[in-house]
Amino acid sequence: MTMSQQISPGPASLEESAVLEEVLAQTAKELGIGVGEIAEDSVLKQLPGADSVRLLRVVAQIERVYDVEFEDEAIFDVGTPRQLTDLVLAQARAEA
Repeated sequence: MTMSQQISPGPASLEESAVLEEVLAQTAKELGIGVGEIAEDSVLKQLPGADSVRLLRVVAQIERVYDVEFEDEAIFDVGTPRQLTDLVLAQARAEA
């Protein structure tokens, strides 16, 4: 392992709690609600202000933040922040 591999944070080094925190923050920002109003198992479509366009914006922002790209089918299966977090982690590992 080279020195750059040891110190360079990559997708494999993503921490689940940090990804979940980012998902919650991006969701709250896009919907205009407080992060405290969203739990990891909240149904995204049932959150105040949620609609398909806003939720797709959240997904797009998460893709940019973590430099991943999700399959359309996978996006439509996501119902909670926890599921989106798991999708980010799985995709980051697959692309590593």
